[in-house]
Amino acid sequence: MATDRAGITHAPGALPIVGHLIPLLRDPLRFLNTLPSYGDLVQIRLGPQRAVVVCRPELVQQVLLNDRMYDKGGPIIERIGNALGDGLASCPHSAHRRQRRSVQPAFSRTCLREYAAIMAEEIDTLTSSWSGGRTIGVDAQMYTLASDTIARTLFTAEAAGPAVDTVKECLPDIFRGIYQQAVFPPLLRRLPLPSNLRYERARNRAWAAVSKTISLYRQDGETHGDVLSMLLKTQDDAGGDLGDAEIHAQIMTLLVAGIESTAVALTWAVHLLCQYPDLQERLRTETVDVLGTRTATWEDLPRLDLARRVITETLRIYPPGWILTRTTTTEARLADAVIPPDTTLIYSPYLIHHDARFNPRPSSFDPDRWLPEHQHVRGAFIPFGGGARKCIGDNYALILATMALSTIVARWRLSHADLQRPHIEPRVTLNPHKLQVRVECLERVPE
Repeated sequence: MATDRAGITHAPGALPIVGHLIPLLRDPLRFLNTLPSYGDLVQIRLGPQRAVVVCRPELVQQVLLNDRMYDKGGPIIERIGNALGDGLASCPHSAHRRQRRSVQPAFSRTCLREYAAIMAEEIDTLTSSWSGGRTIGVDAQMYTLASDTIARTLFTAEAAGPAVDTVKECLPDIFRGIYQQAVFPPLLRRLPLPSNLRYERARNRAWAAVSKTISLYRQDGETHGDVLSMLLKTQDDAGGDLGDAEIHAQIMTLLVAGIESTAVALTWAVHLLCQYPDLQERLRTETVDVLGTRTATWEDLPRLDLARRVITETLRIYPPGWILTRTTTTEARLADAVIPPDTTLIYSPYLIHHDARFNPRPSSFDPDRWLPEHQHVRGAFIPFGGGARKCIGDNYALILATMALSTIVARWRLSHADLQRPHIEPRVTLNPHKLQVRVECLERVPE
């Protein structure tokens, strides 16, 4: 293990040309979890590029809270920008505040309350379609729920339907491609490899579908009371309308990131409840007491405390956005290390969440660790990032996940259809691949 400057160590095992590509593709979670043993700041190789992994929560907080010095950048953010456009997820610091102001009204408490009514309808539609004794593909079912719900939030016009279907179909190849291209050496990104071609086709199809929807909205000139209509009426700092490129980037970001992260979180939550049937029964007791057999609503949320903690603990164990990058804009200091300008920094919520120094018993699924009386290390739970760039849709995702999980558990008993642990496919999110669950209808009780 070598050191090239004070406070930064080198992870062993880098190969010529490809660097740490093999462990980053083969078993990235295991590789990341080895890095804190080498130091608080550990340099790895992404092909010929060098990146410094930040391994302590207080140092990650410095990065997240100073988004001017540690700007959005690096290979993962660059590929997200390539896939979605320069929207909130990838735009530089100089554009972020204005973009955030343009989108923030869509996530006000008033709007979230309205969205909760849509969520309840979609949750009821999905769960009412199940039948007792049936085996369902939970990942596919949660993608349907998330995409249908988020689509109704962003678009109410029927003309948007084809775009939503196209984006949902393209999501796996887009998110798989973002991660693969981020860790590939630049030469491999340019080769006509099957994975590269699948990514490009999926990205281009999704872009074209969203572009067509924006054009249709502009042509009809009506106010549909949805997020796209709001963006079309929003003015920039100079008093002019937002351009199609910015609107496109925001819609792609909200649609693609919203569907993927929410669906993945719900899928993992169901998996964990199948692994811990006693906890599933505890949750059922709470939800039946609050809901009976009806669908959860906005008004129920304050009383669905265990459901909220189950979702929180799920996000700790399987944070959807598990690895992200930033770039230093000036010389910076982290701990005892001086970081030169244009250095790529990597922070991993998964790494921080699974470090026993900051989250005791990190492999244990324990929603009770989030009870108010328990103390937590500041910054050791970051599923939505932090600082000014914290995910704008965090409350939306938590509301949908809490309402959906509560309703499902109140109506259905869940068990694994087989004993195999679902394969984790590392994309930009931690995606559980083909999780099969058996659903048993519970005896209905009067409400």
